[in-house]
Amino acid sequence: MYTKTNKEIYRFKIFQEVEEEKEVDVEKEVEVEKEVEVEKTRKKEDGTEEKYMDKVKRKVKEKQVVKEKRTETTKKAHEFVIKQPTRRQMEEADMEYSIEMSRCVKQGILTKAMLMNKYTDTGGMLSEEDAKRLAKMYGRLGEMQTEYTQLNMKAKNKENDEKIAALSEEMATLRRSIATAETNFSALMNHTADTRAQNKVITWYLLSLSYVDQGGKLIPYFDGETFDDKKAVFYAREEEEDELLGLVYDKLTAFISFWYFSSQSTEEDFKQLEKDIDEGNL
Repeated sequence: MYTKTNKEIYRFKIFQEVEEEKEVDVEKEVEVEKEVEVEKTRKKEDGTEEKYMDKVKRKVKEKQVVKEKRTETTKKAHEFVIKQPTRRQMEEADMEYSIEMSRCVKQGILTKAMLMNKYTDTGGMLSEEDAKRLAKMYGRLGEMQTEYTQLNMKAKNKENDEKIAALSEEMATLRRSIATAETNFSALMNHTADTRAQNKVITWYLLSLSYVDQGGKLIPYFDGETFDDKKAVFYAREEEEDELLGLVYDKLTAFISFWYFSSQSTEEDFKQLEKDIDEGNL
């Protein structure tokens, strides 16, 4: 899994068009009052006329550089960073997964294992062998989630922490295997308890790991102490049609989902994914 100095998953820039009022130098022809020399005629004592030069004030036009306010559209760069989760954060995310799974099952939403067993019994778009294999994987994942919850309820110690870490890694690997196996019939699985829980975890990571680099200091993009606080900020920005959120949301979701399901993702993989997004290939 790609990390940068073991602290970042990926960083990228978003360019936002903003209108700024600026003072600019403009050369313009302006009217000014100046003293100018003009030729005049006067009579002398002997009755003859003579010409002479005299200074008078007159309005004349001349070119000057003046300041003018103009509105210009510029591109403002925002550098986003997806931070590498800590072990504590990964444990919290897995707990969110288990809680959401339990909530969905209580509401009568089938798990993927239940759905696969149903297809195994009645036939359908999957071969019996594929259905059984996936059902077995889903069943194993359910057992691991139960074990994970039980371990988290026990007192903290080094041996218990090591079991939790190993189980978390094993569950992540199994989820990636399931995701690969179910590609051809993903639409069937979109409304299962597993998918809802999976989407909840991806949202949890998105809200918890997204930062903005402001002069070398990483600032959480979604403020808040808890997941619910951050989610409230996200919903508020969405309802306000926040322009920057609209620009960055798809990329954040794509990068975090890619990281979540990929076991050996590299920086080059993320760069290629970003290029595909920018070129509209996804």
